Amino acid sequence: MDRSRRSALLTVAGFALAPVLASSRSSVAAAASSDEGAESNVLARFSTRFLRDPEHRTRAQNLGIAAAALDGVVLAAGAVFSFNERVGERTARLGYEPSVVYRDGQLTQGTGGGTCQVASTFHAAALLAGLGVVVRTPHSRPSAYIRMGLDATVVFPQVDLKIRNTRAEPVTVRAQVVEEREDNRLAVWLEGDGVRPSVTLASEIEERTPASRTLVRDPGQPDDVVLVRAYGVPGYKVRLERTVRTIGVGDAPPRTDTRPSEYPETPEVLVVSPTFDEERLGAHHPRRPRVLDEKGALHPVDAQLHPATSAIITSEHPRVTRRRA
Repeated sequence: MDRSRRSALLTVAGFALAPVLASSRSSVAAAASSDEGAESNVLARFSTRFLRDPEHRTRAQNLGIAAAALDGVVLAAGAVFSFNERVGERTARLGYEPSVVYRDGQLTQGTGGGTCQVASTFHAAALLAGLGVVVRTPHSRPSAYIRMGLDATVVFPQVDLKIRNTRAEPVTVRAQVVEEREDNRLAVWLEGDGVRPSVTLASEIEERTPASRTLVRDPGQPDDVVLVRAYGVPGYKVRLERTVRTIGVGDAPPRTDTRPSEYPETPEVLVVSPTFDEERLGAHHPRRPRVLDEKGALHPVDAQLHPATSAIITSEHPRVTRRRA
């Protein structure tokens, strides 16, 4: 991988962010390709990137196990698919290992980390295929591997992703991990007979809330040093509008639905001395302390701090992402 390609692939706690597609501030990690297996009638596809280096090995393994469980599922016409019922509990007995997960807005260790990327990629593919979304919950903070509004968090058994096949024909779900040196992708595509719809997803950030700050006063902390225990991430309210057009069916009007998502702000957590004055954190304060990372503090990526204000993805060109003026 050349240097420019490597620098475009960012990661936070095991989450890979695809190379920027439209501008350095775009956060969409969508990609389509034509080499993922034999596809007689592909209704829609979506893919996201991840890392498989030693640091992210367990997460990549978990992702592969969940993808294998999803691959080959057939949704009968009108049927509702439950991600948790199909994939099952993420336990060591099934091969899942501890990895990074979101919990209460923070990154921590949990068995099965990486499964949400499979659910999110499937959710995006289902949206692009025009299928119905019965149950879906966004993450507690933006994900680095997928655009806000497209993600779906899953926690067994209480938080599920449920998709309804609204078509008159069965739909087969295909999921495949594609390994190309350091460019690893999870691809999900849906196959079925009948007319393939033309789908457009337009997402827009409607509100941004700055991250708050929490001070943890520790008697053992020197007054001239501040430790960053957790970096703050802004909160967002996002609107995703989907337009579904049925190709070749007379003058049938397009079907439009709107899906809101809310991501609460994640506070910055600083460890300070008991008498520390918060005003000293000002950039030009004469007694500004040294600010150091506490062990385990993880830096947010640009996709979480400065996401594109708006983006458009279509079922015909899921690679194409544009910021609207």
